[in-house]
Amino acid sequence: MQTAITLQQIPVVKTKKTAKTISSKQTKNSCQPGRIEKSFTWMLIKLRIFYFACIILKQPAKVWATFKTMVNLRNNVWGGDLKKMYKIDGKYYFNQYTPGWPSKAYDYLIKSELRRHASPLTVTEKLSFVFLAITRKCPMRCEHCFEWDNLNQKESFTKEDLFKVVDLYQKEGVLQFHFSGGEPMVRFKDLLPLIKYTSKKSECWVLTSGFNFTIENAKLLKEAGCKGVVVSIDHHIPELHNMFRGNTGSFDMAVNAIAAARQAGMVTSISVCATKQFIDGDHLMPYMHFAKRLGVQFVQVLEPRKVGHYEGKDVLLDERHITDLEYTFKRINHSPAYSNYPTMLYHGYHQRRVGCFSGSRSVYVDSAGDVHACPFCHTKSYNIIELVRSNEKKLPAKENKCPLFEKIA
Repeated sequence: MQTAITLQQIPVVKTKKTAKTISSKQTKNSCQPGRIEKSFTWMLIKLRIFYFACIILKQPAKVWATFKTMVNLRNNVWGGDLKKMYKIDGKYYFNQYTPGWPSKAYDYLIKSELRRHASPLTVTEKLSFVFLAITRKCPMRCEHCFEWDNLNQKESFTKEDLFKVVDLYQKEGVLQFHFSGGEPMVRFKDLLPLIKYTSKKSECWVLTSGFNFTIENAKLLKEAGCKGVVVSIDHHIPELHNMFRGNTGSFDMAVNAIAAARQAGMVTSISVCATKQFIDGDHLMPYMHFAKRLGVQFVQVLEPRKVGHYEGKDVLLDERHITDLEYTFKRINHSPAYSNYPTMLYHGYHQRRVGCFSGSRSVYVDSAGDVHACPFCHTKSYNIIELVRSNEKKLPAKENKCPLFEKIA
C-alpha cells in the first residue's frame, strides 16, 4: 500500500470529488545555489573542461577550437547559455542525463566528449548512459506505452542476467543507468541489490509511475546508491492523468513518490508525454507551475511517437505544437521570470538542430532484452540476454542512426 505523505498540506488542484494536495515543503526548490555560488561553479566547470582539453589535445589551436565547439553545442542543445543548476548531496546537477559534478564520472564524460569532437572520425564512440527495462510487469495501461507489446508476459531477465548486463556495459564505460520497465518498482527486491552493485561504478536513476515508491523504499534506494528518480506524470489535472495511465490511483502515487524521493535526498524529475490534446488545451504552462509546486529539479517533455500502443495512430505533433513547445522550452530555461522553475528538458529542440544523442551516447534495452537506439525508435541491433547467457565479453556494433531525425549529434 502506498505510504501517505503526512506533512502540512496546501491545496493544489480541486476537483468535484476531492481536493488534491501537495506538501508545503514541496513548494520551494531549496536546491538551487545562490547567484554567486552558481557563477563561481560554472566558472570552475568551464576551467576544468579547458584543463582537460589542454591535457588531451595539447595543440593550442585544437584546444581552443574544440572547447568552443563543445560550448556552442551546449548552447544549441539548450537554446542558449543555460544557467540553472541544483546542488544535491554535495554535487551539482544541470541535466538528468549528465553525472553530478564534481565526480570521476563527470570528468570521464568530458574527456570522452573532447576526444569525440576533436577527432570524430578516428575515436571510438563511447556510450554515456543506458536505459535498462528490468521487468515486463506493470500495473498501468498507459496510452502512449512504448513497451505495450511486452507488458505483463513472463520475465525475460533473471536477476543474474541483469548483473551481467551491467558488467558488460560498464566495461564499455557507461556512466549512468536509468532503470525502467514495465514498472521497475514491481521488481523492487531485485532492483535494490542491482542498484547497490551498479552504483559502485555508475550513477543510477529509476524511472517510475510512482507505484510502490514509498518513503521507506525511497530511503532504501538512496542508501543503495540511487541518485535520482524520474516520475511519469502526464497531466497536472489528476483525473486526466489517471485516465491517461489507465489507473485511478496513479496521480496520488506519482505525487507521493516525488515527495518521498525528495525526503530521501534524491534528484527529482517528472516526465510528461505532450500530446496534441495536451498542447491544444494550453496545459504546458499550468504543468510547469505544477512542477514548480512539486519542487522537482527537472521536467522532461516528450513528443508522442508511433511505437508501442501508439503504433499506426495519428499522434505526431503538428508544426504549431512544436512551436509552442520550443517557445516554452526557451522561456522556462532562460527568462529571468522563470529562474526559480525547474529546468525543462525537451529533446525535440536539439534533435531538429544538432541531431539526436541516442545511439551514439545511449541505448535502450527493452524488457525482452532487445537493444535499440532509444525507446522511441525501435531499431533492434542485438539481444543482450543472448549475449550474456553465451558469456560474450564484448558488445557488437550498435544502432547509431535516428530513423526520424537522421542526424546524430
